[in-house]
Amino acid sequence: MAGNDVTITGRVNKASALMRLMVYDDLLNMHETLVAEGYSDDKGFFILEGKVDKIMPASIYVGLEGVDLVVTPGASYEVDIVVPEVDPQASYFERESPTLRMKTTSDHGVYRQIVLSEMIIDDYVLNYFDDLYRRRQYRYLDSIRATIDAEMDIKNEYVLQQNAYKIAAVQMAVNADGGKKVIQEYYDGKPVLYRCMSYMDLFKDLFKNYELSDEFARRNPELSDLVNIYQMRGLYYEDYQSRSWVKKQLQSIKQKSKSSEIKNMVDNTLNRFDRFAQGADAPDFELQSSDGSTVKLSDYKNTMVLLQFVDGSSRTVEHQFEVLSDLHQQWQDSVQLITVSTKDQIASHRKRFEEHRYNWPLLNLGNDILLLERYEVRTFPEYFLILPGTKIGQAPAPNPDRSLRENVTKLLKK
Repeated sequence: MAGNDVTITGRVNKASALMRLMVYDDLLNMHETLVAEGYSDDKGFFILEGKVDKIMPASIYVGLEGVDLVVTPGASYEVDIVVPEVDPQASYFERESPTLRMKTTSDHGVYRQIVLSEMIIDDYVLNYFDDLYRRRQYRYLDSIRATIDAEMDIKNEYVLQQNAYKIAAVQMAVNADGGKKVIQEYYDGKPVLYRCMSYMDLFKDLFKNYELSDEFARRNPELSDLVNIYQMRGLYYEDYQSRSWVKKQLQSIKQKSKSSEIKNMVDNTLNRFDRFAQGADAPDFELQSSDGSTVKLSDYKNTMVLLQFVDGSSRTVEHQFEVLSDLHQQWQDSVQLITVSTKDQIASHRKRFEEHRYNWPLLNLGNDILLLERYEVRTFPEYFLILPGTKIGQAPAPNPDRSLRENVTKLLKK
């Protein structure tokens, strides 16, 4: 197992920051698995050590902000990561991504070859856009391959696959046939490359509305399962009436498939469906209130809870607090309001609560920033309705100045 160790050392311009190495073990659902976790020291130095069994796309997260790379079993990496200074009003999930500079690596050139190949391909697309996309000049595809070959002697199979499907994405536009030729050349009768990012990116473009024929399915049973999972996932979100049927079809695919990758994708897809479905368990937490007490979501398990996540202030935030205060007066004890503020903004919100005499709990997110991931907070303010028993009622819920009142009324009547 020692040959599967991955070590990443380096420095980030954030002291005492939560550092995580995550690998994408399901590129259809973009599902990530934690490989290593730690903190940068007071000067920003950090070390992450974990295990991977294959070359895999991955991300290094500084807090909630990630930068992509590809990791190889047994390799070590020395990196510099810079997290840009950002507008404090921006959501954690809307901030500019960190940048990574690879200083040294022992991965036999895999990362360097992938990055350099992408630069070559992107440069060709930029410089010869009209020739490729308007004049359909197929010869430029050969020029891309020739330039990559002249620059590097690539032996690694993963890099070769990554480049092949990157170029295939350009070829699809050159062919202008809806992807028929690319499917024939790169997918029909070919192995399914579950861990290849460019393969899966192109797959999502090609097969979103693809009609599988019986003949294609017989030739490509595993690929056909992948197509069905992908299309079923889309149908689940597009057609509420089909959700029960979609789940049954996915379970059938899982039972019949011999592929562990397909089974894993079905599980991840179903878990994704159920994660914030009404009646699912709401992620619990334990945070400090502005009055110094410790508050858990489970403390309010006997009532409906409106959970509000906030960061900075703005006219929109001020208006929503005003509406929320009016709703609080109307709901009284039937709905418990809880506001969770980010650590950097807790002082300003504490002042707001004191000035306006808001009398519901104000909690400090503190260093528990992963709670934002568990609730998938995408912007601020963000709202969640929690049913008695700490079950999801609606995630996310509408803003107070929209249909929140109506949705609460419906849930209270159930």
